[in-house]
Amino acid sequence: MRNKKIKTIITDYVLTLVIFSSVFLIIYFFVGQLFEVTGESMTPGFQNGEQLLAEKISVNFSNLKRGDVVVFKNPFENNRLLIKRVIGLSKEKFQITNGAIYVNGNKLQEDYLSEGMYTKGGRILEEGFEYTIPENSFVVLGDNREKSTDSRDWGYIKKDMIIGRAVFVYYPIKNIRIVERVNYQDPKLILYSLPSSFPDL
Repeated sequence: MRNKKIKTIITDYVLTLVIFSSVFLIIYFFVGQLFEVTGESMTPGFQNGEQLLAEKISVNFSNLKRGDVVVFKNPFENNRLLIKRVIGLSKEKFQITNGAIYVNGNKLQEDYLSEGMYTKGGRILEEGFEYTIPENSFVVLGDNREKSTDSRDWGYIKKDMIIGRAVFVYYPIKNIRIVERVNYQDPKLILYSLPSSFPDL
């Protein structure tokens, strides 16, 4: 009788472990990805050492939106993950000029940046040139433009490189918060027309 009870307890324990492991694997591979922010490229919105959850559903089954913060594979080290903000979408025209971002000729008012932040061009996406973003690709930039290596230096990110969209910061406890999406449809966020005196590339 005692042996049967012990066997039942062990069976229940193993079954619970299997169920827990299965649920964890399903969440990990299909629903969410845990990620730790390293460095200062996303300040002030995300701090070094913060840990967050990135959901995979919107990446796999719907379209990413401008302003989404995404976790993706490093273009040069696929075993390393990076975090940046989606700024330019597939087939849009993208340009950096006078320290600002223009998409399809409209200047983005990026309220999530630190006051006075100046956006410079890089090795790939140079300042003063207009680029057409390829299909199924994105321009991603760090919020701390002065300390971020991003699409300006290594080009577009393909959709299949993106792991998930940041939705929740869970550590440290004092910083727990939901990652809100940016609404660029608000008229105050798109204000100025781009001068037409720059060459296309």
